[in-house]
Amino acid sequence: MKRSVNFSFNHMIRIPEPELMNDPTQVESYAQADFETAHSFLIRKFQDRLPQRFSPVSVLDLGCGPGDMSSRLYSQFPNANFTFVDGSAFMLDLCKKRMDIMVLKKRNQKIEFKKELVQEFVPESSYDLVFSNSLLHHLHDPFEFWAAVQRSIHPDSFIFISDLMRPDSLNMANHLVERYANNEPEVLKRDFFNSLLAAYRLEEIKEMLEIVRLDSKLNLEPITDRHWICYSKPRL
Repeated sequence: MKRSVNFSFNHMIRIPEPELMNDPTQVESYAQADFETAHSFLIRKFQDRLPQRFSPVSVLDLGCGPGDMSSRLYSQFPNANFTFVDGSAFMLDLCKKRMDIMVLKKRNQKIEFKKELVQEFVPESSYDLVFSNSLLHHLHDPFEFWAAVQRSIHPDSFIFISDLMRPDSLNMANHLVERYANNEPEVLKRDFFNSLLAAYRLEEIKEMLEIVRLDSKLNLEPITDRHWICYSKPRL
């Protein structure tokens, strides 16, 4: 039986979108989109919240997509072992191609690419860093995501999750699309609009964390008019 959160109906109701991007045209448009500003900003937020002298041996990128964020993670921790997970073969292939350009052939560390749905991902061992960007809003059952995170961590793991935040109305969603994707192809505009409608609101994320008992471990905060981040609290 799937669990559900008693979400408030005071705001625009969430409209789920397909869990996987399997249309080659859609995937290619997403991979070629200009996410430089948004992704650079998210990585800076990630770096600002890392523990001092943090140097993970193992890194999990859950829902790696075409690999733009993955390549930024690799640049930050080039000596770590990496596992990139995505349920879309098209996305994973693009991530592989991007990483092949970056990764040194004589590298001693291990890099794995796993085509698996998040609900089916069972790691062989836990990771020092669990990172995920823009995966949660794709999932029809959000608790499958949190369960995968919990399966992948040990007590000292650092968790960093970022995703979109559902706006208050269709008008606001349209405004965000025009503001941030006005020069992108129509297919990407449509995807962005649908993703905004499928995203979870901050109070919904807060309730999820309480249900899965991660609220004492993770901070949650909005960082833009369309993004939130969730990350490990400093150890006392």
